[in-house]
Amino acid sequence: MKKTLLFCLAGLAAGQLAKAQTATVTGTAQDQKGGFLHYVFVEDSKYKTATFSDSLGNFSITVHPDSKLQCALAGYGDTTISMAPGTTHVQVTLKDAGDASSGGLHIAVADVRNNPLKDLVNVGDGGMIMPTHEKGTLRGNKYLLDFFAHGYFVNPAGDIVYNPRSLYDYDKMGGGLLITNDLKNIRQVVWDQAPAFTLFSKTDARYDFEQCPAIDQTHYVQVLASGSKYKIYKLIKTKFVRADYVNNGPAAHGNDYDEYQDDADYYVFDMQTKQPAKFSLRKKSVREAFAKEADKVNKAMSELSGSIDDAYLAKLGTAMNQ
Repeated sequence: MKKTLLFCLAGLAAGQLAKAQTATVTGTAQDQKGGFLHYVFVEDSKYKTATFSDSLGNFSITVHPDSKLQCALAGYGDTTISMAPGTTHVQVTLKDAGDASSGGLHIAVADVRNNPLKDLVNVGDGGMIMPTHEKGTLRGNKYLLDFFAHGYFVNPAGDIVYNPRSLYDYDKMGGGLLITNDLKNIRQVVWDQAPAFTLFSKTDARYDFEQCPAIDQTHYVQVLASGSKYKIYKLIKTKFVRADYVNNGPAAHGNDYDEYQDDADYYVFDMQTKQPAKFSLRKKSVREAFAKEADKVNKAMSELSGSIDDAYLAKLGTAMNQ
């Protein structure tokens, strides 16, 4: 692994941010008849940020005064929008290209090795199960999502790689990013070619992952919060547990089903020291992870409500990076 990857990726989500003032712009994507367009890919290639429109055509993205948003969707012509001063909302209208198999940015096939995974079988719309599953109703999932999702990955240069034909899923057991163009042939993206990736679920939930060898050298970590001071990471690892149900008459124990069990570890990554601090989902442990800014973390936590979960940590990360 290259030395440049020995520390967590400091700026893949933000890209090469300039010192110019940034702003969050919202937008709506539609076709020529005014119908909402889902999964329109919206990219600011200069500053290396991107997102997708949701089921109502809505999206939001951070822009700079000189940003140009490139919008693409398979079957439609690409559209580029320049940011005018003071812009807070943009309306994107894509014209039907007349060919649902064309259109989109970065049309070249993603850089992957042609080695189909032998231990996977397809079911439904792209979800996968292990063919070694034998007993009971299988619970859990070895993959992040139970379907192949829209998304993109980031190459070692920090450029966003998007192919409108490609769908993705993440293997929580093996740690690989899976890619398919037809829901039949599945390949794994080369680890060195994809330091980070982003997936969008059917409900438009966003999942950002990146490599952080200081935490794990074979699995990606999920980015819950990101900023110039701290990142908060979630490392997910999944194991396959076979049914172990035993009935000896009056006493029965175990489960009569096979199951994928998730285990998650959480880390605060200090962007100055390049060191991770592991913590648990307890207030005392969280405070210890931010020990050098005790007053700030105490104030931030006093203003947050609810139990400590991924959403809580995302809000805490935003507060600690201010």
